[in-house]
Amino acid sequence: MIIVSIFAGLAFIFSTMVINSELQNQPTGEFTNQSFKVYPDMLKVNGASFSYLGRLDNKQPNVIFYGRFKTLAQKQQVSRADKPLRLTVSGKIADFNPATNVNQFDARRYYHHQKVAKVVVIKDIQSFQPVMRLTLVDRLHWLRSRFNHYCETLPKTLKIYALGLLSGSREADFFSEMTGVKQLGLLHIFSISGMHVYYFLAIIDQCLGLFRLPKAGKATVELMSIGAYFVFSGGSPGLFRAVVMAVIAILNRLFNSGLSRLDIWSLSLIINLLMMPEAMFLMGVQLSYGLSFGLIVAADFSFVKQTLLLNMLTLPILLYHIYEWHVLSVAVNLIVLPMFGKFIFPLVIIGTLVGLAVPVLVLPIDWLLKSFNDTLNWASTLPGLVTFGKPALVIVIMMLILTLGLALKRGRPKVLLAGLLTLYLGTFLVIHLPLNGEVVMFDVGQGDSFLIRTPFNRTVTLIDTGGKVDFSRTAWEHGTKTYQADRLSINYLKSVGISKIDFLCVSHQDADHCGDLPAFIHSMRIGTILMPLGMDQNPSFMKRIEDRHQNTKLVPINDESKVVGLPLSILHPHEPGLGENHDSMVLATRVGGMSWLFTGDLDRLGEMDTLARHPDLKIDVLKAGHHGSRTSSDPQFIYQVKPKIALISAGRNNRYHHPNIETIQTLNQAGIKIYNTQTQGMVRYRYRQQSGHFETVLHQHEGMS
Repeated sequence: MIIVSIFAGLAFIFSTMVINSELQNQPTGEFTNQSFKVYPDMLKVNGASFSYLGRLDNKQPNVIFYGRFKTLAQKQQVSRADKPLRLTVSGKIADFNPATNVNQFDARRYYHHQKVAKVVVIKDIQSFQPVMRLTLVDRLHWLRSRFNHYCETLPKTLKIYALGLLSGSREADFFSEMTGVKQLGLLHIFSISGMHVYYFLAIIDQCLGLFRLPKAGKATVELMSIGAYFVFSGGSPGLFRAVVMAVIAILNRLFNSGLSRLDIWSLSLIINLLMMPEAMFLMGVQLSYGLSFGLIVAADFSFVKQTLLLNMLTLPILLYHIYEWHVLSVAVNLIVLPMFGKFIFPLVIIGTLVGLAVPVLVLPIDWLLKSFNDTLNWASTLPGLVTFGKPALVIVIMMLILTLGLALKRGRPKVLLAGLLTLYLGTFLVIHLPLNGEVVMFDVGQGDSFLIRTPFNRTVTLIDTGGKVDFSRTAWEHGTKTYQADRLSINYLKSVGISKIDFLCVSHQDADHCGDLPAFIHSMRIGTILMPLGMDQNPSFMKRIEDRHQNTKLVPINDESKVVGLPLSILHPHEPGLGENHDSMVLATRVGGMSWLFTGDLDRLGEMDTLARHPDLKIDVLKAGHHGSRTSSDPQFIYQVKPKIALISAGRNNRYHHPNIETIQTLNQAGIKIYNTQTQGMVRYRYRQQSGHFETVLHQHEGMS
């Protein structure tokens, strides 16, 4: 066993080195008239935008393609095709953008774990033609495309379940419709994996039993079928584990090798580490291996104990990746898992088949599924969602070891249980009661978003949310609305244990400052929303906050307003407006031994007006107005407030050319140190009492445009 383990470890290291070498040696740069094969079932389309995981002809390994359709006809011809297409395009091969915020979803790392290191930005689709000579893999993708298109004709809930459970496809609105599945820890059910392979093999076994094939013939058909199913279901890394285990189990029965379930699991892990070594860093693969190992360990347990163990094994993994856990998840799993296997899964299969022959019978099936899904969504709204935060990796490993020790009955169970509970409680308290406070400038691209949180999280204040301006002109170009805050600032807040914002200050109406406000309303509790006086009469802004919780206070303010508990002073506006740039809210505070001024998009006239009303204003840190535009940062204003540090939040290669060279020269001439999200990403000032230090994510690295 030791020899095998050493061999597997060395082989894993060698495989990792070879794969990384291949990924690093891929070329970058512009290209024209390059073609690649597209399987429509693997194409992800959202409005005019699309992405695809594939490879340019005669190029290894895979890359991610990003592009936009120029016309609705072009979109329909490509996305509605059944057969594979060959697209001829021009564009450029580039590196992924680095993650520029702490605990941001890191696309570069995520795809690297799947042996993808480059992105192809398509500038023009020159032609696309159907592939005439189809291989076996092409035909399986053609079949999956036909199936997915058929599912589009089914009622909404049945469609989502059929796509998710049978072909492994998720549409853009999957998570908005399946909030209960996400928050109650049931995502593993929709991760095409062990349970799906088990059902598929059971169906194949029943069919083969009618023909009384010999043992070798039956195994051959099963192996071919499981390979076809792997392609049909999308070939995800999580599914790879289940398929490999199924293949080894079939061969084990065929040759009477005497391998145990643990042997099969271990061989599958070794093969995974050789073929896709970094896939083990993906949450789906970790859950797949963790749950399958838990089922082996708990083979003799009662159903209740087995479900409890599986939840305890997955909890550290979920906390490390998504930072939240619902206390009802154990109870829901106890109820839902048996229902899923005996009722929901068969119902989806029946509904999908019935839709082909008697479409009218699909409606009651869809009603049952919708009732089931609505119940899960309702349960997820009940009290009990705990924003735990992100535990350190070493803590996660210790949690898993102690949980396995309990399951395997190693050592003293009471001591292990006490140690495990102490570890969870201690980690929770360390995350939720930090000794340090911080001021954070999030890198939200061309926009603003700042966080001020005091030690022990006594108050949490957010100034602006960021957001993107949608320049799409026609309805077909608009896709499902997504908010970048979900993977940037909200992700960070949850990772440090924050689920409630005491004060959310909206500087003014522009989308790059408050466009992501609905995401915060949906994902977090908000005590008070502050806005410049008069902006509550702005219909466009009020529409953004129409779904706010009834307990969220809405407070219009001016420079005479005093808000109880707000750790900032309000210096502007002094007259009501609709929330335009010159109406921007100006906020001042003193934390960590430094005085700070946040000016939104305030113009030069507004700066001088503020200075006239507060002639003694002196600061250490200035948030440069309007992303460093020359319409702000008046030299006289800079000279009088005398900042030592300027913060600039602006997008890379933005169309407005912010920050303006004139502003940079003004700041440089005043000897002011500049922190710019374009070159440094997210900037944090972490402090304790009256001293602190600045931290940047990129350390002057610009990344890809």
